[in-house]
Amino acid sequence: MTDAVSIRVGTVADVEGLARLKIEWVEPGQVSRDEKDAFTAALADWMETMGDRLVCGVAESGGHVVGMAWMVVFDRVPDFGNVHRVSADVQSVYVQPAFRAHGVGARLVTLVCAEADRRGIPRVLVHSSSGAVPLYKRLGFAALDRLLARTHVAR
Repeated sequence: MTDAVSIRVGTVADVEGLARLKIEWVEPGQVSRDEKDAFTAALADWMETMGDRLVCGVAESGGHVVGMAWMVVFDRVPDFGNVHRVSADVQSVYVQPAFRAHGVGARLVTLVCAEADRRGIPRVLVHSSSGAVPLYKRLGFAALDRLLARTHVAR
């Protein structure tokens, strides 16, 4: 890691770098320019559609996006006495390998969680890889015994 890394809220103006990281993360092999352009456009459209239901944290070094963390805010079914319920998910936290083990991921997650706190969102969830569990625990996340997931199995 040669340059300092700055952490900030990302916008659709960052979509080229964010799309590059999303593609890099899944390691699809050779990606054509048309495929990259189509994905970048789809990501930009999604970001614009999400509006304030989306918080994107960006890590930047030397003018390049080197890390990202996303938080998606969603409405929940109203309760009596609390008709404006929301929750949030932290998703797609990724830092390029050269910038890992320097606290960049923690700073990104802290940024999006601070926005959840600012908005008064009572619950932020994350579906973590096993390797990142210690990071999330250090940042205040805890496993919930009653949180269950159902994965669709294609037939």
